[in-house]
Amino acid sequence: MGLSVPLQADNKSVSPNYRVIDWHDAMRSDDWATMVAIFRDRLHGRFLEPIEHIEADRRIGGFAGFSIMALDCLLVETLNQFYHGLDETPKDHQRQFWKFFSGSEHFKSNFTRKVSDIFYSHVRCGLLHQAQTKKGTLIRADQDRMISPAPGGLVNGIIVDRVRFHDALKQEIATYIRTLESGEEGGADLRNNFITKMQYICGGQA
Repeated sequence: MGLSVPLQADNKSVSPNYRVIDWHDAMRSDDWATMVAIFRDRLHGRFLEPIEHIEADRRIGGFAGFSIMALDCLLVETLNQFYHGLDETPKDHQRQFWKFFSGSEHFKSNFTRKVSDIFYSHVRCGLLHQAQTKKGTLIRADQDRMISPAPGGLVNGIIVDRVRFHDALKQEIATYIRTLESGEEGGADLRNNFITKMQYICGGQA
């Protein structure tokens, strides 16, 4: 049996290539290039790269829609927390998903409030709590649209094209990173909220 070595707080990994101490050093020196690099590395290493590996695997890639969408739902929640400087998603989870979709240039044309609520209940909650989608909701990879009604209409659920959804999510992340880097177009508030969220992650409030 190996020895258990106490892990110093500043030595914890915040992403594959950065540790908490790297974040604190960058924040103290107002080094936005490094702060954004840490964020990019965190999202890529913990979410996007695993999805890429799953999709590239010929044996399982075509049957891993649940796994990919579950990771994408986690990404939606963490992005929304960064946007608003939150430690965790508030109790009104369903409304938070609508806030994210309706505020995104990459998603809002595909989501009404009703569709957002169905997505939250049938996809997010279904996958993360029951390891399945609910009612007639389906996850596909061959649709002409990101979101369409399930057979029989919205009363039965929705069809989510996971490829289109994931592509939009990658575009959303890229847009957010550009805004953080420039500090323009409302970037000041986003930067403040970004720091608050990263401080929660790294064990200290802003």
